[in-house]
Amino acid sequence: MKNKIFALALAATAVVAVSCEEDYKLYDTGQVDSVSFNYTNSNYSADSVITYNFGYDIAQEHEIAIPVTLMGVPKSEARKIDIKVVADSTDMVEGVNFTIARAEIAANATKDTVKIMLLRGHDDEIQTKEKKLRIEIGMNDQLRPTGQKTFTVRYSDFRITERPDWWSTYTGLPKYSFENAQLFFKYFYELMPKANKDVYNELITAYGEYFVKAKAMQGPFAMYESILTKYVLIPMYNDHKDDIEWQKTPSVN
Repeated sequence: MKNKIFALALAATAVVAVSCEEDYKLYDTGQVDSVSFNYTNSNYSADSVITYNFGYDIAQEHEIAIPVTLMGVPKSEARKIDIKVVADSTDMVEGVNFTIARAEIAANATKDTVKIMLLRGHDDEIQTKEKKLRIEIGMNDQLRPTGQKTFTVRYSDFRITERPDWWSTYTGLPKYSFENAQLFFKYFYELMPKANKDVYNELITAYGEYFVKAKAMQGPFAMYESILTKYVLIPMYNDHKDDIEWQKTPSVN
């Protein structure tokens, strides 16, 4: 009986040893780690498209940062991600509409971003037509693609020529034009965070970047007229009272 128990114990030990050996082989330190796009949109859903319109922004370039995730072991040096343009799904031109500013996993990191710089001022067609860039992760000797391998960036420079509802005609705003709106937002983004960070955050939360969600009846000048006049319109008027047309002189009663 003792011999039989001993034999069974030896057999069990052998099975465990073989199992451990097989499990160990599943992890191959020589394999190439992988990377995938891992973008979540404003609705907290996985997505593979980012759309951007320059609109009132005065900048000549805009950075798109696309999150990526490493599947593997972080390393002590940065590793290049091979980003390829999918030509048959792209009508942007590199150097004219975009550049790939950065594509790597940083040292000791498992998450990073691929950075695409969108360019303005080199292609008038984007003022009337949205253009598209489709990229995919390729394979190199450091990283290979897995999971979400492709991503699409769309962009345009559509100009808002009609006065938005929130641009009231009874406050001290200048007469509406696209250029005057750009100037207003230049002052707003430079001055308002310094004047009152809490109110600035309230405005952005309520109305969105460049007030894209603003409406007339409960818009920024219905709810925040005094503070916007004091910290944005008056400095703007002092600098530009003679070179743009004003509806009236801005003042705080």
